[in-house]
Amino acid sequence: MKVENAEWRMKFAIQAAEIGIALGQSPFGAAIFSENGDALAIVHNRVKSDIDPSGHAEVIAIRTACAKLGQTSLAGCELVSTCEPCPMCASAIVFSGIRSVVFGASVQDAKRAGFDQLQLPATLIFDECPEMFQLRGGILVNQCVQLFERNS
Repeated sequence: MKVENAEWRMKFAIQAAEIGIALGQSPFGAAIFSENGDALAIVHNRVKSDIDPSGHAEVIAIRTACAKLGQTSLAGCELVSTCEPCPMCASAIVFSGIRSVVFGASVQDAKRAGFDQLQLPATLIFDECPEMFQLRGGILVNQCVQLFERNS
């Protein structure tokens, strides 16, 4: 399935987060799309179900997309997340070769909702990336923040 614009792509990540909430997971979703707009991964956070602190939606999406492609490089792909990536996820994004990230809620939004992640903006990691990096935030931010509210 090809998905072209950031708002439409974010809707897939939001739907994944909603599925995660229904399954008792934290309210985070992510998706990865190829250069051609093909969906390679649409996933939700699995920290609780997998008993894995690294089971953030972005990391699960990277693992899923790499497995689907049979390679570790996701160069040319775009990652869409309902929340600004934490430092762990931002580092995994850089190591995967992804150079375009779209997110909804900010780290500050997550903090206000009670999520106690490291309060470092993703730009601190992405600005250190030696290659050009595109980061766009605030996409469907109200819908993404509502995920936090529905989870509480």
